[in-house]
Amino acid sequence: YQAAAAAFARQHQADAAWVSADRAISAAELSGSPLEVIAGHFRLAHAFIRLGRLDQAEHVTASAVDVLQRVASPAEPSETLSLYGAMHLVQAVISGQESDRSRVHAHLAEAKRIGEQLGSATTSRPNSVHQRAAARCRGCHRRRGRRRSARRCRGIDASGLSPERQAQLLVDVARAQGQRQHTGEATKALLDAECLAPEHVRSRPLTHSTIRDLIDRLGRRAPTDLVELARRSAAMP
Repeated sequence: YQAAAAAFARQHQADAAWVSADRAISAAELSGSPLEVIAGHFRLAHAFIRLGRLDQAEHVTASAVDVLQRVASPAEPSETLSLYGAMHLVQAVISGQESDRSRVHAHLAEAKRIGEQLGSATTSRPNSVHQRAAARCRGCHRRRGRRRSARRCRGIDASGLSPERQAQLLVDVARAQGQRQHTGEATKALLDAECLAPEHVRSRPLTHSTIRDLIDRLGRRAPTDLVELARRSAAMP
């Protein structure tokens, strides 16, 4: 159920992700696995974010953080700390969606502190890099915020990420550059993402919406490379 919830969320099947996460929580409760219960709440929060139910996502993550902060310490298993940091990253994304920059920074700072406790051996740190970028790239509607977001995204070292996560970051960069009306840089980021993970990028609804937004804004002035990418990814009819 955990794997199904993650897969459905990536495919933007939020309702199915919600059902899978709920069943994962029930199964974890029956098996007496408290960390798996928290992990199910992590998946459930992502489903709520996809559905735009930010208040429910906030409630789920806040409840999980409240439990974890009482038990998470450097002496605890790394899984406990990883979940604690992951919940703060989800809260950062929620705050980014709500354009609450102060809360974004607070949650990211806590996640960074936890990541440092975990050390470089854990696999959660590359994920942290991407989610920090996503939180900073989204939810910035004012001009100054969009400019700062694009600058921060460019400054992130994503070399340690998988090709798929590097591509996701580049799509976030493209969205930020598109909001600034920097069409050339947005198009380049999308093409670079396609080179890294073509099937992953072409099938993502987020990529499609980014491409459509750019083309709708530019009309006949849309670059040929962008129009061809739209056709390859079926973003436009």
